[in-house]
Amino acid sequence: VFLGNETRLYTRATSAQRCVRAGGKHNDLDQVGLTARHHTCFEMLGNFSFGDYFKEEAIFHAWQFLTKELSLPTEKLHVTVLDSDDEAAQWWRKIAQLPDAKIHRLGAEDNFWAMGDTGPCGPCTEIFYDQGDAFTSADDR
Repeated sequence: VFLGNETRLYTRATSAQRCVRAGGKHNDLDQVGLTARHHTCFEMLGNFSFGDYFKEEAIFHAWQFLTKELSLPTEKLHVTVLDSDDEAAQWWRKIAQLPDAKIHRLGAEDNFWAMGDTGPCGPCTEIFYDQGDAFTSADDR
């Protein structure tokens, strides 16, 4: 589906994945408990397009969902992009009117999504809610 070799009755999908940190490719199990951001269990939301839309629309839909549907305060939201992904950073500035200080550029270990060693892959972006100084530590990134 990601490569266009198969088709589905739909071109857009969302997911809410219940996750348990147990190791694996992006193993950060050793970070649990060190920061207010790393938990053993969490829920991860995702949106996917199968040849229907790309970064601009994905960022637009994510921002609309969080700020309009969930009414999260925009001043509390920060985003991450792959350090070399100027296009995603540009769309965050334009769509969400985020200043560069709220667009954090991280390396591939944080912002490059992959399905195994040979599956679909590419830069990703994540959205974080700033809980305030009481929940920030020097160990947090």
